[in-house]
Amino acid sequence: MASVDGLVTGMSTTDTINQLMQIEAAPQTALKSKITVQNKTVNSYQSVNTKMAALVTAAKALNDPGSWTTVKATSTSDAVAVTALAGASPGSFSFEVASLAATHTATFTGGSVSSASDATLAPVVTGTTFDIRLADGTTKTLTPKDRSLNSVAAAINGEANSAFKAAAVQIAPGQYTLQLTAKTSGKAAAFSDDTDGVTTNDLSGAVTGLNLGAATLTTQGADAQLKVGTTNPYYISSATNTFADVQPGVTVTATKTTAPGAPVTINLAADADGFATKVQALVDSANAALTEIANQTKGKTDTTSAGALAGDSEMRKLSQDILSAVSGGAGSMGSFKSVGIALDRYGKLTFDKDAFSKAYTADPAKTEAYFDSYTNVTHVNASATKFDPGWDKADGLAAKLQTVGLQATEGVKLPTDPPGTVVQGLLPGLIKRRNDTIKSLNDQVSAWDVRLDLRKTALQKQFSDLEVAMGKMQQQSSWLAGQLAGLG
Repeated sequence: MASVDGLVTGMSTTDTINQLMQIEAAPQTALKSKITVQNKTVNSYQSVNTKMAALVTAAKALNDPGSWTTVKATSTSDAVAVTALAGASPGSFSFEVASLAATHTATFTGGSVSSASDATLAPVVTGTTFDIRLADGTTKTLTPKDRSLNSVAAAINGEANSAFKAAAVQIAPGQYTLQLTAKTSGKAAAFSDDTDGVTTNDLSGAVTGLNLGAATLTTQGADAQLKVGTTNPYYISSATNTFADVQPGVTVTATKTTAPGAPVTINLAADADGFATKVQALVDSANAALTEIANQTKGKTDTTSAGALAGDSEMRKLSQDILSAVSGGAGSMGSFKSVGIALDRYGKLTFDKDAFSKAYTADPAKTEAYFDSYTNVTHVNASATKFDPGWDKADGLAAKLQTVGLQATEGVKLPTDPPGTVVQGLLPGLIKRRNDTIKSLNDQVSAWDVRLDLRKTALQKQFSDLEVAMGKMQQQSSWLAGQLAGLG
């Protein structure tokens, strides 16, 4: 409702109504303040949840027995690169790189044209079509866009079943011809072999119908070969320079040949450095989670404000669970100090890589057990061969921290849970409850919006009616004054 300020009374009606509405809106303002606090709390829970999820990822990397089968592969020569998958066996083997893979190439050096694109002055097609050999040994007639060298190459490259690719190449200044290249490297991909005595495989039949003369062999397609042994050597062949499963899980890629009598030695050993890196990642993730919880739950001081989760008992317990996973040791194996992990006086995890490496070198299996061991607790629905977090008794540090992290983030489904049970982690549950509260508060704020709009409309009407009433009184006063003046 529109109103005109103080035409009769001289009062600022709008300012008065706004001041009254601020008083009326005090309950709504309090609700909005509560929403702000709840949002900060949700953000804090989400920050902790992110750190705990990272801890779960780091723990899983060490709680999976398969992750402890990684080997590190090294080569004594830059002539090869070697990679080893998890599960490859430690050991060593030697070989020579006898030859690298070659891609079959032929070039029409018997003729050339002065332009690769001019179909009128430099045609290469005798008629309007030409024939090529397909990968299956049959021939096919192609019709190029025009008779130029570029069009011939485009027609060949457009044939999916062709045995080769084509390119226009310059063999001398102002002289262009056609070059054919097998689509893949190796002996089997060669599209011609003039030495096998088979006429149908002669190079001259690869492409016919061009006026470029005869094609000549530029590079013979050949397999790469590794020579193993000296007295009675055997050869490993590959169409490419990559040799998969030279030993189970081991791939070798040759980059150059080696001199006769100068073999390459490949060494495969347990990747102690790689395992140490994973342990460091676990320690770092645990410390990051502890730091985040501490920041979010800190109390107010003279110089800093309190964290959004100050006094939160659930967060204090979560922090204590992480620390207890370390301080409680690895069951019958004892303290984690044996593998370089301890707690300092500030409540953070420390990692001594040298101590870990020494322990791993002395007893790899026992060192692994410090991280992924657990005591199986039987149940008809429990796994007999796989760790059940929250059910089986975790002994190894990774198993312990994985359990703590899962309980906090994703939740853990127990073998005793009935079918269809929906699990929820601690933090998502806390976040959901806070979000439910925020939704309820927002609904109350919306209801107050309606209430305040009605109240403002009522005030505007009251003050408008007041102006009208005062105006009428002024008119009556003026009339009476005039009447009294007439009587005098």
